[in-house]
Amino acid sequence: MGCNVEGLVKIKTFGSIGRDTVKELLEIIIECYERLGPPMTYPVDLNIFEVSEGSGFFASHDALHGKPTINVYLDRISGLPLNVVVGGVRRQAAHSILHGSPEYYKIRVPAELKQAIYDFGLPENFGLEILYGASMAAKEYSVTKFLVEGGFIEDQIAYIKFMLEPTAEELQAWNIAKPNPIARIIYLAMTIRDVSCAVPLLEDSRLGGEIKECLDKRVEHLPTSYKLTIQKIIGEMTQKFSENVFQNINLLTKVIVEDIIKKELEL
Repeated sequence: MGCNVEGLVKIKTFGSIGRDTVKELLEIIIECYERLGPPMTYPVDLNIFEVSEGSGFFASHDALHGKPTINVYLDRISGLPLNVVVGGVRRQAAHSILHGSPEYYKIRVPAELKQAIYDFGLPENFGLEILYGASMAAKEYSVTKFLVEGGFIEDQIAYIKFMLEPTAEELQAWNIAKPNPIARIIYLAMTIRDVSCAVPLLEDSRLGGEIKECLDKRVEHLPTSYKLTIQKIIGEMTQKFSENVFQNINLLTKVIVEDIIKKELEL
């Protein structure tokens, strides 16, 4: 599938950014549109920052203001393998094709999650964090499936392995969350978000075994009961996810309520 890419992307730079860098990032994004089709709405804003504020990922996408916006933070890219960067930036272009309008970022809290918040007297921002984790997981799952089916395989495998690589920060975050049931729930929901990009490849006859090993390594620091819970939820994603991202978000939220929130908070 091809598309006329002229006028699809509006570039803004913040800081001292070389023309070659702009060209390279634009080429990654345009290649995605040429092969897979145009963004859902356009033009896409591509914002390239020399320096980021705070912590976070090296590239992001949202459509909260009515059109797709891709942000790339060059200081967060420094030191990363090129194919990981390419894979991560390409994912944002895929998000703009699949999720490039506001309804994908203004999702109502599902009934099961609302009920759990009420039953356990949980703060509203807790519900929003869980919904964010579930919605990102569903969208990241669909992006991997879309890109791999479209032939972007090597950079996506590199990206997925990068996301599954355990870090000292993850272990520290778990040690901080461990004593608090609310913090444990959020940590587990965000772990599901982080590993969701790998799930579509688990069924691949060539890659599934290797990806499963990486995934198991990613959750190795967790107690057995939590590892089994995450494996169960991944199984639900593999078996029950459809092409409808909103149905997938509702399904995943319901599973998180049943298998994590209730188990952690019911006495």
